[in-house]
Amino acid sequence: MMKTTTIVTLGILSTASSIGCMNFGQRDPVPPPTVFNPSGGEVSQVSYEEEGVQRGQSPEAESASGNSWWDPTGVGAKTLEVTGNNSENKALAKKLFTQAEALYEQGMAAQGKDRSSKLNEAAGLFKRAAVYAPDSTIEEDSLMYSGECYFFLDNYPEATKQYDQLVKKYQNSKHLDAVGARRFKLARYWLDRHSKERSWAIQPNLTDEQLPLFDRFGNAIKLFDLIRLDDPTGDLADDATLAAANAHFREGNFESADRFYTDLRENFPTSEHQFTAHYLGVVTKLKVYQGPEYDGKPLEEAEKLLTRIKRQFPDKTQENMKVIEKLDFDIRAAQAERLWQKAAFYDGRREYQGAYHYYSQVIEKFPTSNMAEAAKKRIDEIKGRPASPTPPGEFLYSWLERKKDLPIPSQTPIENIATRPDDETESR
Repeated sequence: MMKTTTIVTLGILSTASSIGCMNFGQRDPVPPPTVFNPSGGEVSQVSYEEEGVQRGQSPEAESASGNSWWDPTGVGAKTLEVTGNNSENKALAKKLFTQAEALYEQGMAAQGKDRSSKLNEAAGLFKRAAVYAPDSTIEEDSLMYSGECYFFLDNYPEATKQYDQLVKKYQNSKHLDAVGARRFKLARYWLDRHSKERSWAIQPNLTDEQLPLFDRFGNAIKLFDLIRLDDPTGDLADDATLAAANAHFREGNFESADRFYTDLRENFPTSEHQFTAHYLGVVTKLKVYQGPEYDGKPLEEAEKLLTRIKRQFPDKTQENMKVIEKLDFDIRAAQAERLWQKAAFYDGRREYQGAYHYYSQVIEKFPTSNMAEAAKKRIDEIKGRPASPTPPGEFLYSWLERKKDLPIPSQTPIENIATRPDDETESR
């Protein structure tokens, strides 16, 4: 008898698994939306009616726990949920959601262990409700509320996982603003913990549920990036861009900070952070610049950006005149240093024509700098010297006058071609 029961149970499980892979194309009418409060307060009750039950399916076919006559322990149903082979069951999803919502409200009103217990249970039920109602408002709301449960349980990595699943599947979700607010808050928290408790990016976190497993700084930047990419027109997109740039700046990652400041200037022209992005952009480019021996492009970009600040933000420029003048001085000093470095290079090679050219540019472009006086003095010293150096030991072979032995090229190539054939050519 036991063997027969086992065989029948396995057969039913197999049949249910195969049926779960079929898509009947039937969908319920869209239920009324959930009113979500991103501040974490009370959540309004959502009523999902039973008019959308599929034909031939009884609302009482399965209880809210998911158990049925063929699987009284619920193990088989949960196995199908995990493997993704469960069949769509909107009636069960609605019951699970309603039960989870009640537990969520109770948990938010409770304290201590009772709060944790109810929120954990609610999160599990929300996730199960989402499994049984794919591509529906129930799934969208369930993913959001499961994330909220983990957020208030201080399990932030799991909360971000639920938010990511929600936005990935519902790119225009009604919860997008709330998700952005949660991500922003979590990113700032992880950055704060990173600055206070330094750790290697590859150092695992095995004890604190509030922190990601690895690289809290990198995960914080990722959240800022997701805010910008998932909702580029949202209220927090420019704030997230500036926050990511500032985080990289504080870490000394100046090239990464420069990319974020540039993105903020170019893609958020109406942002209230435009002056900050311009000013810190100039500072960052001066940090990226490595000196006169290296590429001068960052210095050129810094000069153009500072000119734009003076033209585009005249009021802000007046308010911050001291720091603007300091940036102007630093840029001009670096440019003068580059010209001096080039002049000194040619001077050291005794190529005085090139040295004279760059010393003259120092005097012309930076007449009030201390380098201008030094350049004038050096020009007086090299005046009259040959434009190029005399090759070593030239007196030993100068009498050969090798240059005169070279053939003089003709004006047109055709004149170099022999027009009269020689004897051997005629014989052939």
